[in-house]
Amino acid sequence: MANTTFNGPVRSKNGFQDITVTANTGAVTVNSTYNNDASIGGNLTVAGSVFSGGMPTLGGLTVTAKATGATITYVAGINVNPFTGGAQQITTLPAATVGTVVIHAQSVDTTGGTAFLSFDCAGSDAYETGSIIESRGSNAVTFDASTAGETLLKYTPANAATNLFSIGSYIYFTCTTAGLWNVSYNFQSLGAGTTGAFAFAT
Repeated sequence: MANTTFNGPVRSKNGFQDITVTANTGAVTVNSTYNNDASIGGNLTVAGSVFSGGMPTLGGLTVTAKATGATITYVAGINVNPFTGGAQQITTLPAATVGTVVIHAQSVDTTGGTAFLSFDCAGSDAYETGSIIESRGSNAVTFDASTAGETLLKYTPANAATNLFSIGSYIYFTCTTAGLWNVSYNFQSLGAGTTGAFAFAT
């Protein structure tokens, strides 16, 4: 059969199969299948980043040093930033396009004050509804969940060596749906790690 080109989507109720037919016997061998699950009989080659909205691998990402400032803009890749809490920092993320990975890498201790650090979505972008961020309240672990349309993630440290978010911490922003950021994190705390607050907002 010749190649066939479709203008619209190709749909199947029972999945798809890649097969090989033995010429002299007509025996059919199923090489790969795609249904609710995928089974690939050969090698899988992917051009671009692969992630599911969680913590991405760091391999191949560009590392950029980003000095603190009242307003700064992050780029795709790893943004190494020395926020201390001594002065507020409003950080704007790049456009949320599918496949983009943006990482905040905290390069110093956050013991310099109580000024906030925020991550603002650009344009009409927002955080994926139901994104979860760990926080602290009354010296205990709490969590905040994003609601529809929220565009801001804000961290307020304590002026103390007990913040949950400090040197060696990472916040990962990944986009799997155009216009929406997923958030995941790997926090390194100071001391007891009982202070500091994260929250989503508009």
